[in-house]
Amino acid sequence: ANNDDATIDVDVDVDVDDAHCSRSRANFDKVRTYFQRVQEEIYEEDDSPRALEKLGIETVEGQKARLVSPTTLSFEKASSTTTTTVEAKEGILLCTGAKPNRPTSTSAALPGLSDIDYLTYEEIWTRDFEGDGSLPHHWTVVGGGPIGCELAQALSRLGASVTIITGSSGRLLPNVDDEEVSELMKEVFEEDENITVVRGKLSKVEAALVKGEKTDGGTKPCGHVAYIKTTDSGELVPVEGDAMLLSIGRKPNTSGLGLETLGIDIDSRTGGIAVDNTLKTSVDGIYAAGDCTGDKQFTHYAGYQGAVAARNILLPFTDPGTLGNDLPATTFTSPEVATIGYSESAANKEFGEGAVAVSKLRLDQVDRAVCDDATKGVIKVIYSTKGKKKILGATIMAPVAGELISEISVAMNAGMGFPSLAKAVHPYPSYAFALQAMAAEIYYEDIGKFRWIYNILKRLGL
Repeated sequence: ANNDDATIDVDVDVDVDDAHCSRSRANFDKVRTYFQRVQEEIYEEDDSPRALEKLGIETVEGQKARLVSPTTLSFEKASSTTTTTVEAKEGILLCTGAKPNRPTSTSAALPGLSDIDYLTYEEIWTRDFEGDGSLPHHWTVVGGGPIGCELAQALSRLGASVTIITGSSGRLLPNVDDEEVSELMKEVFEEDENITVVRGKLSKVEAALVKGEKTDGGTKPCGHVAYIKTTDSGELVPVEGDAMLLSIGRKPNTSGLGLETLGIDIDSRTGGIAVDNTLKTSVDGIYAAGDCTGDKQFTHYAGYQGAVAARNILLPFTDPGTLGNDLPATTFTSPEVATIGYSESAANKEFGEGAVAVSKLRLDQVDRAVCDDATKGVIKVIYSTKGKKKILGATIMAPVAGELISEISVAMNAGMGFPSLAKAVHPYPSYAFALQAMAAEIYYEDIGKFRWIYNILKRLGL
């Protein structure tokens, strides 16, 4: 491929000596370089000190930040051990994010896990595998949530042989309250992506050297045998791998900030900084936003909360900074999986089955998906059966699910009834045209119910 802005020029290594793997593998050095270049471009444009300075924001690089008082913060400047103190005139906003959950550092440690050099999403794009640019053959991905699924598919498409362990739920994407979507994703992984899906939970790990692996200088091996307690039978099933990616959730960064000194409450359920609806902590003048609160952990939500918290600190009155289930979310697998609002089961439980209806369209019924040969997926829109048929939520599995869920989000925020989407003309054959077609079916169904009234009005010349 040409090395332009849209493609990656990578070498391909075909290994036919390995009895278990004869797939082509991309040169991971070039993939990593591309990834880091794009990441740096986005950072420089949006988040760097230079970019923030243009907005009138002064940035100071430092470490070991700690709250001294409700209005005072101390930290060490970069490349210095000298402590600097700053005074906040209006307020303090904590945006310390979250980090991967590592059970080896907690009381819930998994036997043998600390004996291997496993990776998380933080290390995978910086690791120099084997020193020659190649990617390890056999990967064990522990955790079937969004990050685990996204990276499992990425590794497979780069040529690795991947086994993904679902976790205790026994299904992929347990964050999506829709078992049909989970089963469809399992089908995609197993039939289209050459990914082995094991329903179960990691029980223990044994270190095992792989061919060519060295552990000189006290380094830990990456090779392993992972024992999985299966969901169906409870038996321990061994899974061998050359590298392990651990993706079992994230935990808020709250330690070392001096929170306990000032009496700032921690949410016992999430482990994050407790905030009210305005994002204020239990101490006046100190706010928190984003992943460090333990709320839904999405970049777009963190950005939204940061803006709302800053507004509430600096301006009169307040805006709400916490959103309920009407927050759109997308897992960027292929196809993507996106959700907003109530799922079908949650809506029935909340409002009663008679008050809720579901419009469902499989992708093999969507012309654009048929043209793209991307027919494994589904679009579900949950709506009220009362009044103007308000949209209550949606679950979408499609190549552009993240774009489609954005339209649903706008419609929900505008208070539109689902049939009203039929009046907004969508281009054909776009994926979005499916939403118009689904809404039109409900729209004309309603018209049919009142046909006798329309006939009377027509005879009256109206």
